[in-house]
Amino acid sequence: MKHYVDENNIVFAYESDGSQDYLIGNKRPITLEERDALVEKKKQEDFDKEDYYRKRLYSYPEIGAFLDAWVKGDESALEEYRQACLEVKAKYPKPEGF
Repeated sequence: MKHYVDENNIVFAYESDGSQDYLIGNKRPITLEERDALVEKKKQEDFDKEDYYRKRLYSYPEIGAFLDAWVKGDESALEEYRQACLEVKAKYPKPEGF
């Protein structure tokens, strides 16, 4: 794939064989590193627009870690999981009035 970016920093990918070159227009070619950086920036911008509930949902630790600790009776791991959840709640607090 060949990667390009337009004037709005939107990333486009085209086949390397040239079959889609007519779509490139005046987009500028970018490296994989530039592409990755732009994609990560867009992901962060989209995440920042989310409400507290979705930010929490995306940030909580995996439930599998809780289940594993619970099945094993590992109180230390359960406490780590609990603390991780509390950190997420503190980082993305519920707005006033909810």
